[in-house]
Amino acid sequence: MMNRCLLAMTAGLPALATELPPAIPDGPVTYEAVTYENTESAYAATDYAPYTDTTANADTYQAAVTPETPAVDSGNRGYIYLNAYTSNYNVRGMGLTNDMSSCGYSSVTGSYTPSNRNLFGKGIYQRLSGSYGIIWDGGDALGDTPMFNANYALGKEIFPNATFEIGYSLRYGGLEGFMAKYHDGSPHSLSQDLNMTLKYNDGQKGFFGSMTWGWAFKGLNGIYGDIELGYRFTDVINRTNFGADLELSVGVAPSFSYWTNSADGIDAYRIRAALPFYTHTGSMGRDGRMHVIPWAQVSWSGSNSGKIDRDTGYGPIDHFLFTVGLDLGWHF
Repeated sequence: MMNRCLLAMTAGLPALATELPPAIPDGPVTYEAVTYENTESAYAATDYAPYTDTTANADTYQAAVTPETPAVDSGNRGYIYLNAYTSNYNVRGMGLTNDMSSCGYSSVTGSYTPSNRNLFGKGIYQRLSGSYGIIWDGGDALGDTPMFNANYALGKEIFPNATFEIGYSLRYGGLEGFMAKYHDGSPHSLSQDLNMTLKYNDGQKGFFGSMTWGWAFKGLNGIYGDIELGYRFTDVINRTNFGADLELSVGVAPSFSYWTNSADGIDAYRIRAALPFYTHTGSMGRDGRMHVIPWAQVSWSGSNSGKIDRDTGYGPIDHFLFTVGLDLGWHF
């Protein structure tokens, strides 16, 4: 039996000898692209191709394409703040006597930033804002006229937490409207201005501030400013369920021929303390949507108060004010 097997293997040797390995080609070697679409298993993986589930719809997993000028849309788009009560009506720290405003006032302020924050491909955003307020004593000189402001601005973040805006403001009523109609001869209690603002605020801790300059060209005619610098102390109150920060700031409001032709100087100086509350769950304060902020402010009139008193023929400006208020806010 063994002899027969040996004879069969010997007979097959000539046939095997004819199947020689292919010759090695001369010159550079060209490699064709390898595809893994026809792998026997949908879950196969090699050292050269990572695992791909070929049973899925390929259209669902297309790579994201980054546009050349992406529209930046981060953070909150707007807010609504209710100034529930302020004990004294004032404009940038310059307050009025009790004959003009004896019972304080309340107002609601809102701001909205549309989602397209990359206008002209330059990272410019739009901001719409406005406010509506009332003096609580209708018998006062300003009590029969509601206060209304409307603003439109273009802005840009020039470095983290700092923005620059230029805008237009329409103001009706209040001290600006009163001075425009009764002392500057405007047919309505209306004023308009162009303004620019530089703001810095990280919303958490450390320094914050703003600087605004405006040029009034309708109703009132002149330049006004408002400069504020503050510091935020965190966790001055820290309880199990809630806490509070302390914001201290100082401000000064200059103006030039804004209220009257001869009023060039400082409208008012002010010191302000605010106590923004927050919850440890994040629902209120800091990055939360809801805000509760009690505050107090002390202000002194500047050199312009005497000039306004002289030009109007009576004394509408209060030379010292202690004001308290409560703001309720909602960010969206």
